Amino acid sequence: MEGEQEQTQELRDNKKEVLSRRISFWLSFTLAVVITWWYYASNPPDSAEMQKMRLFFKENIMDVSKFIRLPRDELQDFAASKRHPFYQTYLKSSEIEREKVKALIHISRDYSPNQYWFNIIFLWTIAFTTLWFLGLILEAIIILVRRDDTERRERMKKKPR
Repeated sequence: MEGEQEQTQELRDNKKEVLSRRISFWLSFTLAVVITWWYYASNPPDSAEMQKMRLFFKENIMDVSKFIRLPRDELQDFAASKRHPFYQTYLKSSEIEREKVKALIHISRDYSPNQYWFNIIFLWTIAFTTLWFLGLILEAIIILVRRDDTERRERMKKKPR
């Protein structure tokens, strides 16, 4: 009789564990999708013009880097020797805009058009594995606490009063 109760209790615990694993997996999956969607909504991909500009910087990094480091008086001569509209636009821009362009040049050295989508997929992977791992840790803690509680109850039953 006592053996049957233990088996039913163990079967019930196994069902709970399987259910909690499934919940943990799907919750992690869903939260990772939500996090990725939130990132995508708050950081949209570059426009076509921005992609063209970044590709221009990547392909002509030596000329562009040389150009932005030139002293003010030599910028005009260098811009006159180049045909691309970037050089003329850079001369006419304000200091704040120039700093933004310098930052864009710096991050465009190793740019590829598919980099954004790779980062989105990698973000989802990191979010999913992190959340799933934390869920598994939580499950393990719950299982250990339940087993310890069961053992404590059995000791209390066997102990004479």
